[in-house]
Amino acid sequence: MPRVGIIAAGIWCVDTSYKIKNWPEQGKTSMVSKRIDCVGGGPSNVLTNLNYLGFNYPKIGLGCIGVDDNSKIIIQHCKKNKIITSYFSILKKVSTSYTLVMSEMEKERTFFHYSGTNDYLDNKHLPLTKIKNYKPKILYVGYLTFLGKLDLFKKNKETKLVDLLKKSHKLGMINCLDLASYNHKSYAQIISSALKHCDYLFLNEIEAELATGIKLHSKNIFIKKSAEKAIKKLVNLGVKKAVILHTPSWALWASAEGKLIWSKSLKIERKKIKSTVGAGDAFAAASIFGIHEGWVPQKILNKSHAAARSILMTDQSSGNIPHINKL
Repeated sequence: MPRVGIIAAGIWCVDTSYKIKNWPEQGKTSMVSKRIDCVGGGPSNVLTNLNYLGFNYPKIGLGCIGVDDNSKIIIQHCKKNKIITSYFSILKKVSTSYTLVMSEMEKERTFFHYSGTNDYLDNKHLPLTKIKNYKPKILYVGYLTFLGKLDLFKKNKETKLVDLLKKSHKLGMINCLDLASYNHKSYAQIISSALKHCDYLFLNEIEAELATGIKLHSKNIFIKKSAEKAIKKLVNLGVKKAVILHTPSWALWASAEGKLIWSKSLKIERKKIKSTVGAGDAFAAASIFGIHEGWVPQKILNKSHAAARSILMTDQSSGNIPHINKL
């Protein structure tokens, strides 16, 4: 029986976004014009987008949540989007992770994050061998450097995540890893530890710089040659299939065999962009769809650009994107 479907493991949280006119001075008040609650984190965003894209295979979520209102929001969201929650780990004494997002008009967003249950994430919460009723083809993990105890190093200088990735490969699964734009003190070391057991790596230009130390911009101009140098460096650390870089203007597919494919992003009027939250996860979801189906890289990139463009025109971090055949 061939393997089909996906396990998405990692951080789960509830994102509450507040749209404000201006950031208040200390001791003063600013009025909220709109509040939006949604479930966030790479696993949720990818699985939700896959559901909208028409991915009619098992979609299994793995991670830690608490026993509180936010955990109920996550479970309800998963049921709505046909995400299997039977293998979630419930931590009774810790609150579910959440993020408060302050979105000031025409300015960068400000985030207040409570990691909560995600801090406790460990291999015992990710029971790959106990998932008896399914034979998933892909393991997606997101986001490295936000993975609680999985980001910790063992005596052999490998992170605990490596144990999960080895187990996944032993079961015959494809490992897809996703990064976060978080300047962790051991960022490059955490990433490099996992890459020998990674088939596909997704990252943006900020994450590429953090992982390699190579600057991809000069005076705010994106330098393609620098990007190629950075991505080749990551491929050479052991990635089995491809490193996939996505930026606002370009995407780069770098195969383990050394082939580079550049693909320009789809144009979108600035006034049509409602939010940039989740665009990278939409890109990754469409890419994973194509990887699962065995598409050629160029087709994968085309569909991924279209998915990212669709999410930019919504105020949600996932969902509300067309079926894959309509992208």
